[in-house]
Amino acid sequence: MKLFENYSLKNFNTFHIDVKAEKFIEIESSAELLEFVKNNDMNSKNILVLGGGSNILFTKDFDGTILHLTFKDHQEISENDESVILEADAGMNWDDLVKYSVEKNLGGIENLAMIPGTVGAAPVQNIGAYGQELKDSLFEVEYLDLSDQKFKTLSNEQCKFGYRDSIFKNALKKKFIITKVLFQLKKNPELILNYGNVLSELKKEGISNPTIKDVSNIVRKIRTEKLPDPNQIGNAGSFFKNPFIDEATFQKIKNEFPDVPSFKQDGKIKIPAAWLIEKSGLKGFRKENVGTYPKQPLVIVNYGNATGKEIFDFAMLIRQTVKNKFNIELEPEVNII
Repeated sequence: MKLFENYSLKNFNTFHIDVKAEKFIEIESSAELLEFVKNNDMNSKNILVLGGGSNILFTKDFDGTILHLTFKDHQEISENDESVILEADAGMNWDDLVKYSVEKNLGGIENLAMIPGTVGAAPVQNIGAYGQELKDSLFEVEYLDLSDQKFKTLSNEQCKFGYRDSIFKNALKKKFIITKVLFQLKKNPELILNYGNVLSELKKEGISNPTIKDVSNIVRKIRTEKLPDPNQIGNAGSFFKNPFIDEATFQKIKNEFPDVPSFKQDGKIKIPAAWLIEKSGLKGFRKENVGTYPKQPLVIVNYGNATGKEIFDFAMLIRQTVKNKFNIELEPEVNII
């Protein structure tokens, strides 16, 4: 366990906001985590577990303690003819796990390549991309229950996954710290090719019978061309969730925009937030050091030394503009602190 005081978080959030934490503690094992929890009031609002900081916006200095989990091992713990159970520590970089599974020719998370963040953060919002979600391959989650200071396990079903949602955002909110995640990865998976332009890009490459590695490489190519690298331009990926609307609202929009893209899911209609932002005239819109990324308006970028408050205000301006245009209120996907 390592303690740092008045510690800059600029390298621990992908917006690269230069705020400071009163205390920053590196936790190097589950045992150290349990020791910390037993000796501190975890009900305090001033304790935050921070992974890669890829889904967070700090609007001010953090007046409290940041816990950063640094344990990052992974291992295959069992297998049968169809699948392998892969266990990964919460502190492991998410994309490193994707690379490992792809190299081992194990399917289930190959479309989730290049999503920034850690393994421990992934189940909280059920990360997803290009037709694949974490819930499709998650087997179990091990977490420390802060209410009784015991390690517990949840099955996939018990995690109550939804679109960018889980039990960790609801019934267990502020009552857990994830320590391990187990995945059931398939040896002969059914590849998901019909989302975005994955299939068309494979055809361009002359690949008619793609492997797990082919699909993951294409996803990497698409993301590299379409999305800004957080190491180069500060951002947290998609800032807003794609909204679900009812049939009446959809028809009203369709009357004005016949080409509106849509996806039916659970009896409702999902419309891309990026499309709403673009049709509101905000694609590539910039205000001083903050803007929407020209190639993907759902991504808000920090072009310089913008403060978290400036980014927040910019996001709220987008939200209000979309609401004025479509009467749809976008919900932030990013956690605002």
